This record gives sequence, structure tokens and C-alpha cells, in this order.
Amino acid sequence: MSDNPYHEIPYTTVPRLSTHPDRLAAVGTLFGMTPAPVTHCRVLEIGCGNGGNLIPMAYGLPESRFTGVDLAAEAIAAGQATIAALGLTNISLLPADLRDIGPDCGEFDYILAHGVYSWVPPDVRDRLVAVCRERLAPHGIAFISYNVYPGRHVRQMLREMMLYHTRNIPDLAECIRQARWFLQLLRDGRAVPSRWHALLDGEIEALLERDADGLCHDDLAEINDPVYFRDFAAHAARHGLQYLGEADPYEMFDQGDRLAWLEGDVIEREQYLDFLRVRRFRQTLLCYEGIALQRQPGPALMERFLFSAPAQTIEGGKIQGMRGIRITAVHEAVNRVAAALGETYPLPLAFEELVPYAGDRDALREILFGLVVGGFADIHVYDFPCEETVTAKPRASRLARHQAAISPYVTGACQHVVKLDEVARHLVCLMDGTRDHRQLAHDLAAIPGAPTADRIAEHLLASLEWLARMSLLEG
Repeated sequence: MSDNPYHEIPYTTVPRLSTHPDRLAAVGTLFGMTPAPVTHCRVLEIGCGNGGNLIPMAYGLPESRFTGVDLAAEAIAAGQATIAALGLTNISLLPADLRDIGPDCGEFDYILAHGVYSWVPPDVRDRLVAVCRERLAPHGIAFISYNVYPGRHVRQMLREMMLYHTRNIPDLAECIRQARWFLQLLRDGRAVPSRWHALLDGEIEALLERDADGLCHDDLAEINDPVYFRDFAAHAARHGLQYLGEADPYEMFDQGDRLAWLEGDVIEREQYLDFLRVRRFRQTLLCYEGIALQRQPGPALMERFLFSAPAQTIEGGKIQGMRGIRITAVHEAVNRVAAALGETYPLPLAFEELVPYAGDRDALREILFGLVVGGFADIHVYDFPCEETVTAKPRASRLARHQAAISPYVTGACQHVVKLDEVARHLVCLMDGTRDHRQLAHDLAAIPGAPTADRIAEHLLASLEWLARMSLLEG
């Protein structure tokens, strides 16, 4: 393979909700910390690539400061060009080795390292954790993602087979093509199906669906070392850091209470949760040892948060929310709260806004806590600002207009990715705040694939309302 595969096939960085300061602060608050305010914080991302995750944060939080480092100079240069085009002054991307991060970089309230820990040599892995310890502010939170056993065992087996099949192929593009061919052979070339094949099928399909950069830099990477959670936690402890929680806090709750016998030992409990769920990937949050954490959060805390969920009613009267999780509500109040969240998603609603749907505050606390620990809804401490109504001269965010000019994927104010069709892309690019609805309709009609003249006004209004709901407009 290439000496530097990131030069040959750049790794695409995209917004990740789980790394946003809002998410880290919300989890910290849930477990008793007092994190830095999202609106005025300092953020370091290690392995930032071209800034696809960090730049939208900096755009949405102009009073916060952001620093990104990455070894890939080409990716950094691309990110710097985006920063210049957007006119951002609160973010810096640096071509640097994480081992060179020292005291001159200052302290950070939030440190992010997605896709680094499992993919670097042991000495770099150790330095990563050390940097988190050295550069975290006193009440700071570090995010580190990594592959874990036991769930990664099956994927590692496939990885080793793909590496064997491609061992003599120097060209990366051909290597990826051959890896996919080999996966198809494993899937389709069986004489007699067996239970082992059933175990492999899901992983094979997931690998075949991966983009080239993900397959190259994850499953075909030179280094990909999963760990058991207990070993990761011990590594953090050696550097004076303790386990805070997961970026998706619902992953920490065992609703069947099957692990009550491990109450009081959070590390052992989390390890057994990995066994029960056959977990293969974690997004872990760390903080300084010595910080007193509240390990048993309950409904009483719900008044501190805002909530979001893409709730929708599906067959059989069930409600589907975050991550495809479904609920069958026993009480109608649960349906009303879930429906209210679905109507405003991705924008969150505050506790007070949801009280009328539950009937009383005590009931709402219980409902929301159940939705959160069940993975149906997310918690927030920050109310993402955007224009929620369609104005006379609507304006898409500068970030969305910049992204729509080069890609169908744009980032909303809530750090979520929105896919636009070609007509919507052109519309977003036109929405610079200088055109009223008549002018937008006129310009939109000239776009290939636009609705016919008798439908253009109706289509425009529906599109504008949808863009507003997706938090892509600004005042």
C-alpha cells in the first residue's frame, strides 16, 4: 500500500453530533460536572482532517475558540481554504503531529479525538491520552473513540482475510476494489450455508456499504487495534483521567437491570455491558480523576436539559425515534411528548415547552428520563440559534451556501448533515438574503429539473419551510 494512504485517498471528515461541545457538556451535566459553557469554550480536535467536523462548530459558536491538528498537510490546506472563504476568525487548523502538542497550545475545555486511538502505534496512543491529561482545563472533557472487543472480533477476522487477499497490491484504488470483490466472494461463493456464514453476513454487508476512504483507512489500515474497555479505562487512569461516560449516554443504561450485582463498580459494569451487547465501538468521555461524579442520574435532572428526537408514528401505532428505536406508549402523554419532539426536530425543545404535552412536571420528568435512557431522545444544554420562520427575503446560512455550491451535503445549525437534491442545492445558493420570494421563484424556474411554472410558487414555499425546519436559515 501507499507510504501515506491519506495523501492518495483523503479521509472525509463530516460533522459528528457526538463530538459537539453541546453533547459533551450535556453528558457532563448529567453526571454531576459543571462543564464550560458551550457559547464560550476552547476546543481542540486531534486528527481534524480538512475540518469537516470542526469548521461547522466554529461557524455556529463564534465566541468559542477552535484548534485542529492533523498530519495530513493537504487536508489542513483544504480546511484553511474553507475557513478563509467563510471569513472565520475563531478557528485555526495546523499541520502537526499530536506528539508536538505542548504547553504553548494552552488549555482546552473540550478535546476531541475521533478515529485516532485504535489506528496509531502504541507510543502515539499513549501520547494521545497524555495530551488529554496535560491540556484539559480543570473541568474539561475529552472525547476518544476506539474499536472494542468482543464485538470487533468478527470484523477483525474479515479484516485479516482482506489484508491477506490484497497483500501484494500496491495501488490503493485496486486494493479497495479487490477487497470488495473478495467480500462478495465470501458472501456469494458458498457451497453450503452454515451458522458461521450467518455470523459473517451482517459484517460483510456493512463493509460493502462503506465508502472507499472508510474502508481504506479503517478496515484496511496498517494499524487497527481494538481493546477491551477495561484496558482503555486503565490506560486513562494511568494518566490521571477517569471514565465520565459515553457520548451517547443511553449506551450506559441497562434497562433490564441485569447488572445490578455490579453496582458501584462502573468500569466492570461497562465491561459487562460490552459483553452483553457485543459492542465493537465506543465514543468515551474522560475527565480528571478526583472530580466527584453522580453515577445515578434520575428524572429530577431533566429540567436542566433541552431534548430532541426525530419521532414519527409508524405501523401499529408505535413511535420511532432516535436510532430507529421504537416505543409503544402505555400513556397518551408519552405519545404527545414524542410527537412534539418530532415536529421540531432537529431543533430541541426545552423542558418548559414540553410541560403542556405531559400534563404535569412530575410526569414529564419521568417520561423524558425514560426516553433518554432508552435511546429514543437526545439531551442538550444549548439552544441552537437559527431562523425558524420564512422571512420576506430568506437567507441560508453562509456555511450552507458554501457547502451547497460544491456538494449535496450541508450542515444545519444543530450540527446535523442534510442531503439536498439538485433543485434544493441551487435554491440554497440563491438564498443570500437579497432575493424575495418572487425573485427566488423566477431564478428557480430556470434551473434544470425545477417544477413547472404553475407549481413553482407552491414548491418554493414548501422548500423554504423545509429548509427552515432543517435549521439551514439564519436571520
